Amino acid sequence: MTFEEAENEIIKIIVGEQYNVLDILNKLEATYAPKIKMTSEQKEEFVAFLNSPDDNFENFWFCLGSGDSLYKNKISEEDLMRAWLHPELIEVSDE
Repeated sequence: MTFEEAENEIIKIIVGEQYNVLDILNKLEATYAPKIKMTSEQKEEFVAFLNSPDDNFENFWFCLGSGDSLYKNKISEEDLMRAWLHPELIEVSDE
């Protein structure tokens, strides 16, 4: 769902048509803030980089590319960048 579609649905609510506001928010979340699945080990290492004052995404990316990384071929570049900016989107899934 786009913001424009959400706006149209909210206008329908204002003028009296029935629509679930939570459904609108859930659709926006699915589009713009999807959960990023990581194992607990991946999240622990990721958060250590994130919380280190001397590290930045570039350092994380460099370490990711060297050796046997926990993330290599497991989590997309886009998801890793999104997690760096919005760590609250990380969902632990040890499957």
